[in-house]
Amino acid sequence: MEKVTYFGETDGISLEQMVRYGKFDMRVKHFHMQYEIFYIVEGERVFFFHNREYIAHSGDLILIPSNLIHMTRSIKGTTDGHNRIILYIDRKKMESYDELFPSLKLVRLLDDHYGVYHLDREQQILILDLFRKLRHALTDRGHDYRTGIDLDILAWLFRLKSYILLQNQEIPHDQDNPKNRTVYEIADYLSSHCENPISLDELSARFFLSKSYLCQIFKEITGYTISEYSNIHRIRRAKRYLEETNMSIAEIAEALGFESMTYFERIFKVYMTVSPLKYRKTLNTVTYNNQIPAEFTEHPML
Repeated sequence: MEKVTYFGETDGISLEQMVRYGKFDMRVKHFHMQYEIFYIVEGERVFFFHNREYIAHSGDLILIPSNLIHMTRSIKGTTDGHNRIILYIDRKKMESYDELFPSLKLVRLLDDHYGVYHLDREQQILILDLFRKLRHALTDRGHDYRTGIDLDILAWLFRLKSYILLQNQEIPHDQDNPKNRTVYEIADYLSSHCENPISLDELSARFFLSKSYLCQIFKEITGYTISEYSNIHRIRRAKRYLEETNMSIAEIAEALGFESMTYFERIFKVYMTVSPLKYRKTLNTVTYNNQIPAEFTEHPML
């Protein structure tokens, strides 16, 4: 059971507070074009992003940049609920802040410093004060409220920058545990080889695990099945091909190892809600030549 206690939005910004009662695991593992500034008011959550699992508790801040594959779920063995607030900022909105104050480099800051942060009492008060101001502005919508919202967010991000540059992110959960370490290695392998279909037989042989045990521990730690994790990385890569090249839909499907156009279009729609063709039509970006961008091959984890 869940209850949205507040939701408000305007011009690339939205604020949501939700209370969930009992166990809850994210049903759709995803990525999106928004930045998430996720604050846990009460409870605790498991987060999985960049091939690692993290634990976040009440008073923790979780920074999730756009296009980061992520999911969240309950702590194993617990049925406790949680209360969280999320500030969503569209990537274009964040880029507009950078245009206003280029020295802050906010897009780069959040892209490079995502993760779980344990806030001290002062930082907790500051973020809750920000949420209260945004809620008030989004509810009353007084004169120039959008400008007020931008100024409040920028002031908080300015203070956040100095804080996170001085703090260490939460380290991956149980990274020295042999089971977790193995799953992290499998996740690294799948994400860096997402263009090539990888069978369970291949994974089993590579990591010296039975197929059933491999599937079991991967799902237990990551929240994904093997095929889900491979597919979501392939779709994220497909999304970038559609945005940054003029490769045809068929060429993209082939480059990413999909067995057919039909299967590619079906899986793309699962994660993006629209077909590849419709997604390309919505883009306002400039396309380039028919080459795969060098950064895709030089940095396979991106």
